[in-house]
Amino acid sequence: MSKTTKPVLGGLLAAVAALLSSAAVAQTTPWYPLPFDGKTVAGEEGRFDYTPLSASEKATKPWNICVSLPHMKDPFFLAMNYGMTEEAKLLGVSVQTFDAGGYAQLANQISQVENCVAGGADAVVLVGIAREGMENLLSELKAKNVPVIDAVNGVASKDTAARVLTSPRDEGFRAARYLAEKHPAGSEPVDIAWLPGPAGAGFVEAFNTGFQEGLEGSAVNVVETKYGDVGKEVQARLVEDLLQTHPDLDYVVGTAVMVEGALPLLRARGIQDRVKLVSIYTTPGVYEMMKAGQIEAAGAAPVVLTSRVILDQAVRVLENKLEYSDVGTLGQVYTKDTIGTLDPLSVLAPNGFRPDFAFRP
Repeated sequence: MSKTTKPVLGGLLAAVAALLSSAAVAQTTPWYPLPFDGKTVAGEEGRFDYTPLSASEKATKPWNICVSLPHMKDPFFLAMNYGMTEEAKLLGVSVQTFDAGGYAQLANQISQVENCVAGGADAVVLVGIAREGMENLLSELKAKNVPVIDAVNGVASKDTAARVLTSPRDEGFRAARYLAEKHPAGSEPVDIAWLPGPAGAGFVEAFNTGFQEGLEGSAVNVVETKYGDVGKEVQARLVEDLLQTHPDLDYVVGTAVMVEGALPLLRARGIQDRVKLVSIYTTPGVYEMMKAGQIEAAGAAPVVLTSRVILDQAVRVLENKLEYSDVGTLGQVYTKDTIGTLDPLSVLAPNGFRPDFAFRP
């Protein structure tokens, strides 16, 4: 081995050791207590700190929990799968996860849940495709004493055992408030385009509601709202149309997929410093853009930690240990100056994680 090889190899081994050490820290550092807004089973509302059962004990038996997701096509639901799988390891329970195939597949989601329960599920975690339309299913499950945890999106039915929600309305509101505080009423007006996702989808309507409320009392002018499927090609075409129609835009705001598709278009026109991008949530691509200072801001909710809470709530219901009937985890907006304070493993699955559809302890 040459003299020059030894330092290089030594540096490489040191880097690998550092990576392994940081990974070990990420796996062993407790994620709790987690602050949240919610309500106790006694009806008290406020801000509390969540501590899971796994902080001191395992589940009393290897419960079989069915998890129904609208799809597994984006980093949000991949992060959910990761969070629940990790908490299932600590609790010693089984998690069977179903992908309904998309937000147009309500009947498929209902059928999957029915089949999972028929196969012996003790509890169901439901990320509802639609707010309405689940009433008969949830009524039937309640009659069978199969508790349902209403997760993330929220359903209208009251036949749920607990709710753990990440509010799309709040995500839209946070992004809008960031802009409103930067451009308050009386300051120089700014023009923005708003691309919240597919028209008619429940989460998009919630994004919209929060966004419009958040812009009140500001100098922000929404010159156009464009809807479209949350696919990079579709979103890029929408942005291209907006740039041609509104050449003096100050911001383009919307989904993370839109931001990922828009940045190359802005660069190609040489306007990436003039037209700023704001994402209402965070994906791996947006996270890397933020670290590189390539976009203005992005909202981030603790999706992974929320998913750990969701699974813990399911076990608590099964073991009559429920303390909170409603849990709403908290997010915030990050900029290039604050992104370093975000723990990515609280929001995103680690690189290389592949979904686990049938975890057993």
